[in-house]
Amino acid sequence: MMIESTGLPAQAFPAGEYLRDEIEARGWTISEFAQILGRPPQAVSEILNGHKEITPETALEIAAATGTEAATWLRLQNTYRLWKLARTADPTRTTAVSRRARLAQLVPMPELRQRGIIPAGASLDDEEAAVCDLLQISDITEPPAFEFAARRSDESAPISPAQLAWIACVQREAGRSEPDLPPLGDLSALAAATVRLTREPSKIAVLPDMFAQNGIRLLYVKAFNSGKIDGGAYLDKAGLPVIGLSGRIQRIDSVVFTLLHELAHVALGHLDNGIRVDSDVCSATEDETERAADRLATRWALPEKIALSAPISKRAVLQRATALEVHPGLIVGRLQYQRILPWTHLRDLTPNVRQFLASW
Repeated sequence: MMIESTGLPAQAFPAGEYLRDEIEARGWTISEFAQILGRPPQAVSEILNGHKEITPETALEIAAATGTEAATWLRLQNTYRLWKLARTADPTRTTAVSRRARLAQLVPMPELRQRGIIPAGASLDDEEAAVCDLLQISDITEPPAFEFAARRSDESAPISPAQLAWIACVQREAGRSEPDLPPLGDLSALAAATVRLTREPSKIAVLPDMFAQNGIRLLYVKAFNSGKIDGGAYLDKAGLPVIGLSGRIQRIDSVVFTLLHELAHVALGHLDNGIRVDSDVCSATEDETERAADRLATRWALPEKIALSAPISKRAVLQRATALEVHPGLIVGRLQYQRILPWTHLRDLTPNVRQFLASW
């Protein structure tokens, strides 16, 4: 029988009792054994009576004298110590440790505290209540009920705590209001308008209004550390699309392409299979659903071929962007993705747009 949750036996004995059996089995007296070890008889008696613990040095000597393993004596010693502690430990303290560990397994607690989602100085009960509210569960032992269809670098890996927290925060933000949105508009026209509008990066600030006019909620929730999420999309309880962007990569080309990628999921009906969570949107994938969204987003972003030959100059990119009516960063990003242009080149054409995302 084992003590519940500790992995310890229901009854344990001092290592000295096992040592006494070894001494008696060999017909030695305590004095003889002490002489073999080169230790005072009193020191051996204290070990046998449980008044003194076996140290690593003593374990090595006992093992040499009895032909046993030193690790065995240390294991017997530690098992007995843990057994005694388990009998006297405050169960409320160990339970609290387990509860805090469960919270850390679910979500990134330090970042949730920084964002004010977990109240500052909250008790453990209040922290659990805040996490349950965020994840829409009744108890922290209950698994979150979100149904995910995720694009990640390791597509077999489960959703990480940071990724779970991010999509939960998107849903939390979306739940703060329930605007009366019209039916879905022409999404291809919406995509084209997005590309035209973002020729001026500051216009990113007005995208939520434009998307709302076409029946789609558009939200910004800052990425969590190590979450690696670029964006996500899902259908709310009313069946209306919600798109979230994280701004993990804050270049205009990444933000616009991620937005078009999520819009493609909406247009292609992919949200019926659960929440789409996309990390490393610009990476290759074998998921045909993701590849279909990539193809449509690419077609929306650059409906015509870039048609630039090496060496590619800044002037050539600017001229082609004018002809295509797109921000030059979209051309630079595409050429870099295709490995035609090094990632270090023309970086001044891919501005950081986080400030405009943050205005949402």
